[in-house]
Amino acid sequence: MTRMPSLLALIVLGLAVAFAGEARAQDSKAVMQPPGVVGELAQTSPDALITSQLWLAELYEREGQADAAIRTYEAALLSILQFRGQGHPSMVAPMVSVARLTRDPETRLRWLEAALRIAASGWDTPVRRLSG
Repeated sequence: MTRMPSLLALIVLGLAVAFAGEARAQDSKAVMQPPGVVGELAQTSPDALITSQLWLAELYEREGQADAAIRTYEAALLSILQFRGQGHPSMVAPMVSVARLTRDPETRLRWLEAALRIAASGWDTPVRRLSG
């Protein structure tokens, strides 16, 4: 009989741990994921990686974290450069976003000029890029 309270306490503790683990698992499912992301870091495709980076950069921008947004936009631009090629039209919007967030006027001007060159050239096919 003296072991009954100890046994009861262990059962209650076991149930509490089991339910706490289940609640935590449900909370982790509620975390918002950027589009195209599978798991924490795994990407389904280069397009999904770029979309995720742009989504995260926009999130940082909305939260007022300009430096983190700039770094993430730059990471997206590097991914676009790697997977889609130099001068791809999808580079224009992130470049303009970086220019908008940049405090230095000269750096802002360089970003805007580069975005305008890409937008004006219309480099959207590999053949055009090679001949341009």
